[in-house]
Amino acid sequence: MSATEIVQALEGWVERIGSLGAAVVPRLRPGLPPDQIAKIAARHGFVLSEEIAAIWSWHDGERTRTERGTARQLPGLIPQGAFFDVETTLSRGLSQWHTNCGDDDELADPDVSDEDKTYIWRREWVIFDWWLIPLVLATTPDGRTDTFRYDPQSGTNWVAHSSLPERIAWWHRYLDLGAWRVEPDGTWGGDSSRIPQVDRTASKAEQVRQTEVT
Repeated sequence: MSATEIVQALEGWVERIGSLGAAVVPRLRPGLPPDQIAKIAARHGFVLSEEIAAIWSWHDGERTRTERGTARQLPGLIPQGAFFDVETTLSRGLSQWHTNCGDDDELADPDVSDEDKTYIWRREWVIFDWWLIPLVLATTPDGRTDTFRYDPQSGTNWVAHSSLPERIAWWHRYLDLGAWRVEPDGTWGGDSSRIPQVDRTASKAEQVRQTEVT
């Protein structure tokens, strides 16, 4: 996956929901130059991959930390979520998620099992969509960008992983199925019963793969 493919997938999503009247689209902030993103990231101790940085070069979020409101007042790119500017994303990720769910000492401890480490927040993780269970962007050892929902109760082994374009393809599917819809006022609605059901007779690995909601 490349930065270009990620931005193309995001553009396709925004074009579609914009044609449906989604109120979030005109609120998207202009993107930042790569050097400015790098400076902001360095100030917080991050080195963002080209793929992840490209998201905020595309748009610097649809809101900032100071813009607060309900899902009806400030609908996001997808139902319930929020796409923040890069400054808020990095600083809040550290102060909220890394502080509460991270433990750098345990991650470095060879006596802590790999299984236990899957429950620990990594400092380098970046949040794309803020919600009760945030959508995380993580750079893999081979340089790819992985995405998953982080739930401290289930760790990273028991949530679905995908590239961002693959995840956005699911978003399109939810619109197709009527599980998500854009209401006349530009907010999000839908019918959760239309979300595909997980096959409980499938293997554990397949059930995890199917448990893809957002």
